[in-house]
Amino acid sequence: MKKIKVLSLLIISLLIFKSEQIVKSQNLSAKQIIEKADKKMKGTTNKSTMTMTITRPTWQRVIKLKTWSKGNEYSIALITYPIKEKGQSFLKRNNNLWTWNPKIKRMIKMPPSMMSQGWMSSDYTNDDLLKESSLVVDYNHKINGNENISGKDCYKISLKAKDDAAVVWGKIIKWVSKKEFNQLKTEYYDEDGYLVKTDLASQVKNMDGRIIPTKVTITPADEPENKTTVIINSIKFDVKINNNFFSQQNMKRLR
Repeated sequence: MKKIKVLSLLIISLLIFKSEQIVKSQNLSAKQIIEKADKKMKGTTNKSTMTMTITRPTWQRVIKLKTWSKGNEYSIALITYPIKEKGQSFLKRNNNLWTWNPKIKRMIKMPPSMMSQGWMSSDYTNDDLLKESSLVVDYNHKINGNENISGKDCYKISLKAKDDAAVVWGKIIKWVSKKEFNQLKTEYYDEDGYLVKTDLASQVKNMDGRIIPTKVTITPADEPENKTTVIINSIKFDVKINNNFFSQQNMKRLR
C-alpha cells in the first residue's frame, strides 16, 4: 500500500511540474520566445561543420564549410570543399566584414549593401552566414497565434524591423515549437512586404546535448524550383573562443 501511495505522489508531482513548465512557456513574451530559440541554436559560442547543397533546374553544387561564432559580434566561415574554393574565408567583427581569397591572396572588405546578396550563388545570404543582424535586438516582436508545423505545436511570431535597425529584412515570421523552442519555419519579407524566401527546418537530432533541427531547406519565393539545403554535420556549443581568434590574420591560417 505504501509503495502505491509513493508512486501516486511521484506521478502527481511530475504532472504538477509538467503543468508548471507549460504555464511558464505560455507566459513568455514574443521577444523572450525568440531569444530562447536564438540562444538554443547559437549558444554563447559555437563551432560547426556544414554541408550546403545548391540546387537549380540544370545544375547542382555542393559546398562544405566550417564556422565559428561568438554572440552576434564575431563569426568566421571557412570553405573546405570544393577544391576550387577551398581556403576562402569570411570574417565578421562587429559591423565590419571581410573575405579572404588564398588563390589571389586578396583581402576584400564587404560593404553593407552585399549582406542581402546570395552567398556563393546560393539562396543563403551573407547576412544569414555571418549572422549580421540580431533577431532579438533589431526587431519588434509579436505573437500572432499558434500553428502546427511538421506535427509540432508552434508559436507564430512576427518580427518587424525597427526604424533605426540596419537589417536586410523588413519583416520576418517565425514558427517556434512550444516544447523544444526550435525554429521550424521562417518567412523573410523585404521592406515593401513581399515574401522573398522561406526556410523549413527538419531532421531534429541531439547535437552536443541539444535537440535541434539539423537540416534547413531554403526556397526563394519567386523561383520555387530553386532551393538551397544546409545540413549541420557537427556542432559544439559554448566552446572557449577568444575574441582575437576572429582576426584577418587568422582568416589566412584556418584549415
